[in-house]
Order: sequence, then C-alpha cells, then structure tokens
Amino acid sequence: MPAFQRILFPVDFSDRSRAAAPFILSLAQRYGSRVDLLHVVQPPPPMYAGMNTVYPDAFDIEGVAGDLRNDLQKFADAELPKVQVTCAVETGDPAGTITEYADKNSIDLIAMPTHGYGTFRRLLLGSVTAKVLHDANVPVWTAAHAVEPSHRAHPKPRHILCALDLKPESRETLEFAIALAKEADATIELLHVAPEGEIAPDQTENQLQELLVDAAKTQQVKIDEEPGTEVEMILAGGGVSGMVRSMALKKRCDLVVIGRGAIADGAGRLRANSYGIVREAPCPVLSV
Repeated sequence: MPAFQRILFPVDFSDRSRAAAPFILSLAQRYGSRVDLLHVVQPPPPMYAGMNTVYPDAFDIEGVAGDLRNDLQKFADAELPKVQVTCAVETGDPAGTITEYADKNSIDLIAMPTHGYGTFRRLLLGSVTAKVLHDANVPVWTAAHAVEPSHRAHPKPRHILCALDLKPESRETLEFAIALAKEADATIELLHVAPEGEIAPDQTENQLQELLVDAAKTQQVKIDEEPGTEVEMILAGGGVSGMVRSMALKKRCDLVVIGRGAIADGAGRLRANSYGIVREAPCPVLSV
C-alpha cells in the first residue's frame, strides 16, 4: 500500500510549479506527508576547475542559497498551508541532485511538473524530468504535460487509469493502483494496449483477470463490492501513448498509473512508451 510519508517537490518558482502545488497539497494531506521543497542552483561555469575551483566574484553561492530558502518558505506558506515542510537549496546538475537528494533523505515519492517549450511542446519532455524518470529509485508523479488538456484533473483522483503491459512487473503496478483507488475512493480502469497482430484477445483478457484477482487479494480488496475499487478492463490496439491519452479523456481520468521500473532496460512495450505517455497524458501520471 502506498505510504508517502515524505514527498520531494522540486520547485523552480515557475507557473507549472504553482499549478502542481494543489496536487502535492492533496497528497500530503491525505497521507500526512512531510514535503521537502528543493530548489537546485546551477552555478555559472567556474573561472578554472580543480581541487580549488573558483567561481566569479559576482556569484555568491551562500548568499543566493539563503535568499532562495526564504523564497521556498514563502512558496510553502502560500501553496502548502498546514503541511510540514523542509526547504532545501542545493547546487549542481538538477536531475542528478534531485535523485541523489531522494536517495539520501528516504523520500517515498518525487513529485514534479514537466517542462517543454516552443511550438512542439507537447512532443517534448523536459530533460530534467526525463532523467529523473530514468534514474529515480522511487515512484515519480508528473503533472499533466500536454499543452491543452481537455479536462481539469482533480487533485484527489476520482477516476484512475492503470495501463499495463502484462510483464511480470505489472502485478506490482496494479497493486499500487488498486491501493491508491481504495484510499481515494476512486474507480479504476485497466488498459492493455495489444501489440499489433495479437491473435489471442481472449487469452489476454484472462491474463488481465487473473492479474486483477491476485492483486486484489494482496491488497485485501473485494473488487466487486468496494465502491473505491470499481474496476473496468479495456483491451485496445494502436499506439500506446495515444491510446492512453484517448482513454484518459474518454473516462475523464484524474490520474494515470504506469510501470516505470524497467525504463532503463527498455523491457516491455509499455515501458518503451513511458515518456510518450507522460508527454501525451491530459492528467498527472504516477510512474511506479
């Protein structure tokens, strides 16, 4: 069962950071979480490097860090009221610093907005977010990235879409999604996008049903009786990210849950499409 006791929320003070804050607030209130606000400073190139690296005199790292901690506290006061917050400022590569901070501080969830710029923003995924998704050892929540989502996701999910590729790791993903649905009193839809040429849809449906029954037993949920775990299974064919987006819009889902554990290995058709799902989703995505 998810237990997000400590949530890491990287903040760059952009509009997207503020837009993500209500979702982080909802998570923190629901789980009684402590939130670590982290701002990463990328220093200017040093005048020369080595054991005694020297930065230009105009760049006062300690002074900048102190000002930024004050700004983070103001952000917390405005956006995360009545939540226990820690404000941290680190210097270095943003993605590497975020994942290192998560590892060193027993973080249970990294929650971050996504970034993309220009005419083709919907096709892009910010390099920091992409690297965190690739390297992080804990679940990663990402805000809706599509330029014009067709419905407004609710901070407390009411309809969850869980996309599965039926690899061995799918059970863990489904158990996670069922636990979230139970805690939020949300309905849950299971989506499997069939590979092109799949000739045994009945067999696939049986696999999904067996997976669902096993996951429900593990989570001690009676899927036919619990209103918070009402489940519908959907089999579909086509492009994975496009189909996930289409189904999320059709069902007005507030959250998409996908498996992320093997992104680095390229294992599984869904995992190979994880970045595409994050780019295209009209609502936040929780990558487990």
